[in-house]
Amino acid sequence: MELIIIRHGKAEHAGVVPGGDSARPLTEHGSYQFRKVAQWMVEHQSCPDLILHSPLVRTTQTARILQEVAELDDDFCHPQNWLGFGLNLEELLSFVSKTAYERVAVVAHMPDVARCTSELIGGGYITFKPGNAACIQFDSVITPGQGSLKWHLSAPLFNLHSF
Repeated sequence: MELIIIRHGKAEHAGVVPGGDSARPLTEHGSYQFRKVAQWMVEHQSCPDLILHSPLVRTTQTARILQEVAELDDDFCHPQNWLGFGLNLEELLSFVSKTAYERVAVVAHMPDVARCTSELIGGGYITFKPGNAACIQFDSVITPGQGSLKWHLSAPLFNLHSF
């Protein structure tokens, strides 16, 4: 089983759009960069079978980009309130362990994505810039400390388009 942990793409700064933090959309550059990350996943046969995301605008937009590029139906992309700020790793593992999917993507926020990734691989610290994604592989039991980092992709690698 593989768990792909994704930080949402680069979003507008707070105060730029009405509605507060939860309404902040991706910037044009953030959408572009994450689309490139999603395309890399497709090209490397690393697309998820299921996408779970925080209900905030920027995570929803990031998840929808991945869904579109991976050509997944709406039935395979779902908001989860528990993926908002303060992501509970136990709740995530409980949900994932009950699915029949081989590769599940989770789109959430910092510092939750870094903390959860660290706990899943048994320590260390992995930086998650906006749009970064990490794939954690589990050989059998999906528990903290039992995952191994398969790959970590940095969205700024796709900074080839000037805005």
